[in-house]
Amino acid sequence: MGWLWAAFGGAVGASLRWGVYQWVQRTGISPVETVAPASISPTATGTLLVNWIGSLLIGLIVGFLEAKSIDDERLRIFLVVGVLGGFTTMSALGLEGWQLLREGHTLKTLLLVFLQCVGCVLLAGGGWTLARNLAGSTAS
Repeated sequence: MGWLWAAFGGAVGASLRWGVYQWVQRTGISPVETVAPASISPTATGTLLVNWIGSLLIGLIVGFLEAKSIDDERLRIFLVVGVLGGFTTMSALGLEGWQLLREGHTLKTLLLVFLQCVGCVLLAGGGWTLARNLAGSTAS
């Protein structure tokens, strides 16, 4: 039955990712432009945002579940495997990086990979630490 929880969560996560992509297209927001003057692309910006948000959320969720000793496998499958698995997009990062390399944008490719990988690791750790600290402070 775990597959069903993953499937439902995946549908939620993929829908949320599509919503972020639509929002980025409408607003033209690009956190990459604060680091590199030329935007990578709206699609790559959407991928960066969902991977950053997803990394922060996975840290928060796992940290909270651990801190509160919540061992509900269905909840973990739904949220972590399903929602966040459907929301984040490392395969899209691979394709976008490859397209940039093919177009001769080596520096943009390296910047994209650095921001994705380092940003996601730091945000996952930050979310986990925040959840553990908040859960610990409310446990008294």
